Amino acid sequence: MFSSVDLLNATLSHSGNISYRTKTSTGFLGRKATSLTLIEGTKQRVVGGIDWREKTLVIEGKTWALFDLKSRTAGPSNTLRVWHWAGKQWTAVSARQLVPLVTFNQWVQRIFKSSQAATIEFHTKLSDTHIVFFLLAMIYSEIRWQDDEVDGHLKGELSD
Repeated sequence: MFSSVDLLNATLSHSGNISYRTKTSTGFLGRKATSLTLIEGTKQRVVGGIDWREKTLVIEGKTWALFDLKSRTAGPSNTLRVWHWAGKQWTAVSARQLVPLVTFNQWVQRIFKSSQAATIEFHTKLSDTHIVFFLLAMIYSEIRWQDDEVDGHLKGELSD
């Protein structure tokens, strides 16, 4: 569960005494970079990040261009995003369609009862590197979706 609505500056409880923290730096032109820190008890180390300006993911010290990691499916409905990682393809789809490896649930704001925090759930045992990849991929996808939603609302307001 994410500790904050702001996924880019939050702590994510994982399991036991393991958690992850995101921290994002910004500048005049918007987001610069988001770091992902693994916290194990009192030990902390940066395990990955997103460079928003260069459009790259950094995982365990290696840099990957987002252009090389993601694509969209061909066809009339190209809403599915395909991620390429560790020699395999991972498709981001609605959880109702397939048995998922990882499920991300968006933050849900409620007026008359407690809001629901964003969560990410791993349904199978994954390597630490895969966990970092999926965390970054899900955070990146959600933030880009939020950006598109804001852009769409602004365009709608300006065109009326």
